[in-house]
Amino acid sequence: MSLRQRLEREWYGGGPLVNALRPLGALTCALAGWRRRHVRGRAGALPSLVVGNLTVGGNGKTPLTLAIGRRMQDWGVAVAVVSRGHSAHPPELPYRVNPDDTSVRAGDEPLLLAQTLPVYLSPRRHAGIAAAAAAGFRWALLDDGFQHLALRADLRLLVFSGARPLGNGRCLPAGPLREPRSAWEQADAVLLDEAVGSLPLPPTLPQFRYRLQVVGAQRLGDAGQRIDPRQWRGRRFSAVTGIARPERFLHTLKTLGLETRLYAFADHHAFRPEDLQGIPRPLVMTAKDAVKCAGFAGPDDWVLLTEAEPEPAFWDWLHSAIMKWS
Repeated sequence: MSLRQRLEREWYGGGPLVNALRPLGALTCALAGWRRRHVRGRAGALPSLVVGNLTVGGNGKTPLTLAIGRRMQDWGVAVAVVSRGHSAHPPELPYRVNPDDTSVRAGDEPLLLAQTLPVYLSPRRHAGIAAAAAAGFRWALLDDGFQHLALRADLRLLVFSGARPLGNGRCLPAGPLREPRSAWEQADAVLLDEAVGSLPLPPTLPQFRYRLQVVGAQRLGDAGQRIDPRQWRGRRFSAVTGIARPERFLHTLKTLGLETRLYAFADHHAFRPEDLQGIPRPLVMTAKDAVKCAGFAGPDDWVLLTEAEPEPAFWDWLHSAIMKWS
């Protein structure tokens, strides 16, 4: 078990390591709080909507970003995603992602989003937004960025997921929080998945529910006809993941009636053909991992397709908020 994996386990289950790191966690919270109070960002070249969170790791931001981007397109809004491009190595910055790029060039989440939406990479968000504006887009949608205080975003959404969405409530490295939970006061709305119980959120902060819905399965590298994965009920699959919280994926597979054995790689793992050698077939993975494996997939390698589905009231709220800038 790597140090990171041990930390993540103790963030949600307790242990001596995170207790020893409490002073560092307190320092992180203090510094992040200071930045919130004193850093004054500037607006970008376009109105911007941030989909972010308070913790590290998988929280459902990317599926929600995809759903929001699609809905904005349906409303006739010319929107582009702007991402910092974690672990990406583009040839230039800002860089517009091509759907057929590799994950090494574009990064995991940007490449997945680019299958449907225009995506620009730039660690300097203002530069990425300016590139999108120059190309004729009218809104910037940021997958992550709640802590990017240099940008004064116009709409800020926070996403919470899981039974313990704040972990142990401590800041890095003693817990999963990037900053004190009081930062949620800076959000315009929050989205909670079905597993989240009650949170002591400000009573005036709009709260909406969402769920991840399974919409089908496909063979890796084959964008052809989808199948209903419920036909797999009772079959044994190898679940291959390179995501922060694989237990959510396993839970989804369990609800479909699959028997699974987990083969977990580190978050953002750059899959190679040899990684999948020796793993019993059939195997199934998330769409985020599938874009990295499509080039060397076998005939019994599958991707489970899911979509984020917020409640209807959220779309009403978002449409009203966005139309103020139109």
